[in-house]
Amino acid sequence: MTRTSLAKLRREILKRKGIATEPKTKRLLTQAELPDLYPKTSKMRYIELKYKIHLEDVIFLGSLTDVCGYFRWEVDRSTISRWRKHIEEAFYGGKL
Repeated sequence: MTRTSLAKLRREILKRKGIATEPKTKRLLTQAELPDLYPKTSKMRYIELKYKIHLEDVIFLGSLTDVCGYFRWEVDRSTISRWRKHIEEAFYGGKL
């Protein structure tokens, strides 16, 4: 039987739960506190919190109408189109 140190066990548990630590301070960061790869509007954050998703994972699935339907038409097609453009610019601009 191998003995695992308490610190190693703690790191493994935090890693499984998706919680990172800052490199020098060891303060725990949740997914919501991690820095965004591009600036998000308040509506983007609202949609992510309400539907418990990451916008990048859903925004490119299907047509604009499909994505609007997924969000129960809380967001207009033109808004989804702008968000896609915003995320693509961040991705191809080298920010992602």
